[in-house]
Amino acid sequence: QEKLMDEISWEVMAKIDLFGNQDLSNTAWAFAKLGVSNAMMMGAIGKRMRTMVRDLIPQDLANTAWAFATLGLPDSDLMDELLAEVIAKINDFATQNLSNTAWAFAKLGLWNERLMETIAHAAVRKIRSFDAQGLANLKWSYAVLGFTSAKLSDAVLGAALDKIEAQEFGIQELANVAWSFDVTGDATRLRTFLQAAIPRFVAVDGFSDAAACTDLANIAQLHGTRAAGSEKLDAEFRSRFCRPLVAALQQCADGADGRELMVAVEALEEVVKRIGLTNFGFFFVREAMSELGFEVASQGEAPLAWGKEARAMAKEHMEEWRIPGTENILVVVSYEVWYQGKSLSKELTLVPSSFAEGVHDEVKAMLRPVDARGWSCESYSERVALLELLEAAREEFGDECVPDLSGWVRLYHSHHTSVTGIGIFCQFRRLVPGVKIEIEFDSAWYTWAGEPRQFTALSDKEE
Repeated sequence: QEKLMDEISWEVMAKIDLFGNQDLSNTAWAFAKLGVSNAMMMGAIGKRMRTMVRDLIPQDLANTAWAFATLGLPDSDLMDELLAEVIAKINDFATQNLSNTAWAFAKLGLWNERLMETIAHAAVRKIRSFDAQGLANLKWSYAVLGFTSAKLSDAVLGAALDKIEAQEFGIQELANVAWSFDVTGDATRLRTFLQAAIPRFVAVDGFSDAAACTDLANIAQLHGTRAAGSEKLDAEFRSRFCRPLVAALQQCADGADGRELMVAVEALEEVVKRIGLTNFGFFFVREAMSELGFEVASQGEAPLAWGKEARAMAKEHMEEWRIPGTENILVVVSYEVWYQGKSLSKELTLVPSSFAEGVHDEVKAMLRPVDARGWSCESYSERVALLELLEAAREEFGDECVPDLSGWVRLYHSHHTSVTGIGIFCQFRRLVPGVKIEIEFDSAWYTWAGEPRQFTALSDKEE
C-alpha cells in the first residue's frame, strides 16, 4: 500500500493542474483516511486549492479541513481561505460538516473567534440532527480552543442527555463531553451530565477504553461525583489500570524481585502496552506518585514551597497558554547532590523538551522511555532534566559515582506527568537511591503554569 500511495502522490503532483476542486478535496480526504502523510503532495494540493476555494461546496470545505488536520499539516494560508468560505456558506453545512470543521481547526490549534461563533450558531439550530460523535467532537473542539457559549453548551447537554437515554452514546463520546465541560470549568452542566453519563459508561463496560476510563474516573473524583455507578467506575479503574501499573513501576524503582533494571523496564513496557494507559490522569497521578514514594502534595493541599518560583519561571518562558504538547510541556528543575564530601548543585533552571545533545549516549541509555503507543518519547523534558543531572555528576565526580550519590532533586512539570515520565523517575531512583525526588505539577488543560486558563465567551446573539 505504501508504494502504491507513493506512486499515486507523484502522479497527483505531476497532473495537479488538471484536477478540479472536488478531485483535490477527495484526494486529500483519501490520503488522510488511510493515514498516509505526504507533505509534498498535500502542499501542492493546498497551493492549488487556494485558487479555487470559492467553488468548494460545504462537504468539500469540511473534508479538506479534516484531511489536513488528520495528517497534522497546518497549511495556514489554505485554512484562512477555507474559514472565510465556511463562514459565507455556513447555512448549507450539514451537522457532520460543522463538527468536522470545528474539529479540524481545534486539532491544528487554529484560533478564530468569528469562525467558531458562526459554527456555534449553526450548530444550535441543528443540534437535534447531530449524532453522538458529532456532538462530542463539537464540544471537544470548543474546549480545546478555549471558547465558551452558554447557548451551545445548553444545546449540547440537552441533546447528549437525550441520546444517552436512547442508548446512542458511545464510550469515547461520554468521556469527551465530560472532559469538555470539566476543562472549561462548567461544573453545573458537568454534574448534570455525569448523573447520566457514568451509569451509561458502566452499563456498556467502558473500562475497555483506557483513555476514556482515565478521563471519566479522574473527573468523577475531582468533582466528588456520587452518580450511580461511580463507585464501580472508581474500583474498576484502580484494579484494571492503576494497581498493575504501579506494581510494575515499583519493580523498576526498587528492584525488590531481584531483576536487573533493564529487565524490569522491559516488564514495565509489556504491562504498559497490555493495559494501554498513557497517563493516570490529573487526580490519580498524585496517588500513584505518593504510593511510589515520591514527595508530592496531595490533592487539595498547598503546593510545595519552591513550586511558586518554578511556576513563575515556567509562565514567563511560555508567554501565553498553549495547547499542551511535547514541544511546550516543560520542566523547571533544581538539585543538590553529594559524593564523597563534595557537592554539585543547580538553581531552578528551565528545561524544555530536546534530545539532550550534550549528554553522552551511555548516559542516555540509563533512562529508557516506555510508552503504550510505541512512541520514542526521548525528548520529554523530565527525561532531559535528569539525564543532564547524571551527565553533570559523572563529569564532576567520575563515571562510577551514580549509585553512591545522595541529595535531592526538585522538579516542576507544567503538565501532569505521564506514565512515561513516572517510569523515568522510577528508573532514576533505582540508579540513584540516595537522591530524593520532590515533584510539583499542574494540568496544562486547566492552567498556564498554575494560573487559571482564560476562556473566550462567544456571543449567543446572531447578527
